[in-house]
Amino acid sequence: MKSFKQKLIFWGNLLYKRGLLCGSSGNVSVRDGDRIWVTSHGSFLGFLDKEDIVVLDLEGHVVEGRAAPTSETPLHLGIYRRFPEVKVVLHAHSPFSVAYFERHDTFCPTTFEERLYLGIVPVVPQFTPIVTQIEPVLSALDRNDIVVLKRHGVVAIGQDFKHTFSLIELLETATKTALLTGQSPRTVKRIKAAFNLFSLDHIGALIETVNKDDLIKQFGKDTTFSFSISDGEHQIGFQFSSGRLSQIDTKNVDCLFEAPQRMWQFVFNGEMDIFAACFQKRIKFKGDFKHLISLFPIFERLFELWQEIGVVKEG
Repeated sequence: MKSFKQKLIFWGNLLYKRGLLCGSSGNVSVRDGDRIWVTSHGSFLGFLDKEDIVVLDLEGHVVEGRAAPTSETPLHLGIYRRFPEVKVVLHAHSPFSVAYFERHDTFCPTTFEERLYLGIVPVVPQFTPIVTQIEPVLSALDRNDIVVLKRHGVVAIGQDFKHTFSLIELLETATKTALLTGQSPRTVKRIKAAFNLFSLDHIGALIETVNKDDLIKQFGKDTTFSFSISDGEHQIGFQFSSGRLSQIDTKNVDCLFEAPQRMWQFVFNGEMDIFAACFQKRIKFKGDFKHLISLFPIFERLFELWQEIGVVKEG
């Protein structure tokens, strides 16, 4: 089994080899219990050795190593404190991602892989060479496992290196393709109204909006399925049949989407993609996921319509 230092050396080198950083840019860390292994200030991630890695406690005190930890240590510590389930933080200066978000403030996934794994990528403005305003980054990471730091790079989090690395690599590939093809973000409709989450008026608006849409009628004319959405306090069941949506009892539905209220607020206000949220486990899905994917066009359109309505943010 590789030590944590060996793992940081391997993944730092891979970020370098894949062109996701250069020189002394970027920093990586891994957490185990109350200890954090992090790259040192000014180290070259493509050429790390064990002396370039420092061990910290959760307060940021050096417990092993002679080098100074990365200047982005407060960001890494802030992430581990806010998200105790996170084990890995990768910060890269991916050139195509930086270039794309210099031109655009939003990114709309094109391929199915981008939609499922990346979803709606938050963009956080930066005004200094290192991250000095950490709270906006943490708030963005509450919605997605990868966040763009405008004019700076990207930060990705996860419970293992493969997942975290794959997000950075996929976003870099997607933005590279978008730049080479001259692709711009699609126009997204703005929220028309805002309701209290899962109120009678909200549920009524959800059903009415879907049943007025010709496209979803076309997609679902020969399809029948049921599902429910829950925030732990409320659970609402829906039946979709022959292109129309209706409210039903929540017993014996085909699948369930469950998440805290704040996650549903992100979804309904167009800040989080439902599919990416399921993959990143921000929303718990119970049911046959393969069946859900087979219904992708319907669910995609359904949540596009629902995000036009919006909900009141609370808390």
